[in-house]
Amino acid sequence: MSKKIKVAICQRGAAAATPQENLRESIALIERAAAENPGVDIVLLPEYNNGMAITPEEAQAWAETIPGPYTDAMCALAKKLHVNLLPGSITEQGDDGRTCNTAVFIDREGNIVGKYRKIHLFDALGFKESDHVQAGDSPCVLDTDIGRIGIQLCYDCRFPELARTEVLDGAEILFIMACFPSGNPLPPRTDHWDTLINAMALQNLTWVCAANQYGAVRTEHPFGRSRIVDPWGTPVAVAGSHEDIICAAIDLDYQKTVRANVGGLSNRRPDTYKL
Repeated sequence: MSKKIKVAICQRGAAAATPQENLRESIALIERAAAENPGVDIVLLPEYNNGMAITPEEAQAWAETIPGPYTDAMCALAKKLHVNLLPGSITEQGDDGRTCNTAVFIDREGNIVGKYRKIHLFDALGFKESDHVQAGDSPCVLDTDIGRIGIQLCYDCRFPELARTEVLDGAEILFIMACFPSGNPLPPRTDHWDTLINAMALQNLTWVCAANQYGAVRTEHPFGRSRIVDPWGTPVAVAGSHEDIICAAIDLDYQKTVRANVGGLSNRRPDTYKL
């Protein structure tokens, strides 16, 4: 019998006034997800889950070290619930005077197994994230008790090279944490999110789990639609337009079957590609 990996996504908006309040709300939601989904293997939360800083000065005031208060609390919770956690990204103190947008993977024993700093910064649509955020410089692929996983943050999903790099490095599941807003001044970006996440799964024949914020979060309005998508590109669980918890069982044997029958990875011709 194939092993099923139970994944829960907690969709929330980090709208509380302080990182401490967002942490308390997140802990309560994770505890609810574990109680409502017995045997859950991993719980995923969105990007900037400790809060969306509006100014560089606010980001600096909120920035933490890792380990630090946020990750210490999440490590204790992972151990208490005996569940793996990707507890959203937070504002981390950087190395060059800027902050970093950083996520950690915490195992069931409460240990930080790996850390990922967002590689692709949102210098687009009139916004320049790199003015106050320091970019990461390497993908994050980790061996865990649920398999080998890859981690991404928000804008990363627009760069297919990263997902393919992670899959070629053995990632069996891709996890994405986002604060993906509706869009302004251009048309709404909700369809972009759906298409990008579904296509990532289909093109890489890989399970993809994507958590997005929802609600009025400071100056942004992320729209939710968190999802778990199978290697055929089919969403098997999609969150609504509200605070939500979704859960699905990931079958890696099904993924092997899809990959064996669809040549999207085995028929690659990297000798002909221009990167």
